[in-house]
Amino acid sequence: MDKQSKIYLAGHRGLVGSALKRKLESKGYTNLVFRTHTELDLICQQAVNEFFARERPEYVFLAAAKVGGILANITYPAEFIYENLMIEANVIHASYKYGVKKLLSLVPPIFIQNLLPNL
Repeated sequence: MDKQSKIYLAGHRGLVGSALKRKLESKGYTNLVFRTHTELDLICQQAVNEFFARERPEYVFLAAAKVGGILANITYPAEFIYENLMIEANVIHASYKYGVKKLLSLVPPIFIQNLLPNL
C-alpha cells in the first residue's frame, strides 16, 4: 500500500479497529476513510454498495462486528450470527464488485462458532 492509497477501515471505533487506525496514522497513511454505524449500516447491502461506489477504496480492513458480551450472545444468538454474517458478506461482496485490491477481515469466525450451540 502506498501512503496515499485510499483505505477504508470498518470498525474504527472498536478495540481492534481503533488500534489499527492509530497504527496506520502513525505510519503516515493519509487517505483513510471511516464511517460510524450511524453513517453507514454495514448490514444494509444497498448502503454498503452505495458507499463503495462513491468512495472506491483501494484497500479494506474489516474490523466491524456486532459484539455484546456473554449474556447478549446467549440471549440473542441468532441476531449476532445474522448481523455478523451480513456485515462480512456485504463488505466482501462490495470489495469484489468495486475492485478493491486487498481485503483483510479481522473478525474471527469464532464469533459465529461460539453461538451455534445456543440455537
